Amino acid sequence: MVRLQKRFAYRYKSKEGNKDHYKYVITIPEEIIEELNWKEGTELEPKAQDQKLVVAPNMPKKKID
Repeated sequence: MVRLQKRFAYRYKSKEGNKDHYKYVITIPEEIIEELNWKEGTELEPKAQDQKLVVAPNMPKKKID
């Protein structure tokens, strides 16, 4: 089981005053990372699909000649 964690990222000024910006973190178990053959630094593309989070490696788009 993994748990969604909220992390403070930075504070910025806006017309309404100071605002905090947060990022959300999910820790993926090492066994799953190994099964997917992902490496540290792998760029991942998240998207919401049918009320689920889908995360896949960011594949460069091939140029069509």
